Amino acid sequence: MAIKLHTIGQIEHGVYPYENAVASADTFNGAFGDVNSGKFTVGEKKAKAIMQIERGDDEYMPTYPIRKDEQVRVINLEKLDGEIIEVYGDELPTTVAVGNKLESDATGNLVIGASAAPYLEVTKVIGNHLGVEAKVVAK
Repeated sequence: MAIKLHTIGQIEHGVYPYENAVASADTFNGAFGDVNSGKFTVGEKKAKAIMQIERGDDEYMPTYPIRKDEQVRVINLEKLDGEIIEVYGDELPTTVAVGNKLESDATGNLVIGASAAPYLEVTKVIGNHLGVEAKVVAK
């Protein structure tokens, strides 16, 4: 899964929603979780996610692997409350539709059925379910 900002202006105007961490276990780009003591761990109902710049042989793959102890850039979606982001990849639910509320499960993947913040509300399906545009609801 990959997460990207919908417009470059989202960080050009003073919001820098990233923090550095180290992956606590093998995981994937776009995994949702939390950062404690500098370590990223996947988790359910979280508002932080790995947002790496993909490079090398795995670039543009539906799942971009992140290895344990790899340095990662983590986006804090609480800083983007109300903004639109884009999400792509295999870890999206296959039946995702406009209006769905997505939250992370215990594996860091997104699932349909959020009832309270933080969640992503799908505003547009991109391509043939290749990805989605979603409004960040963090509060």
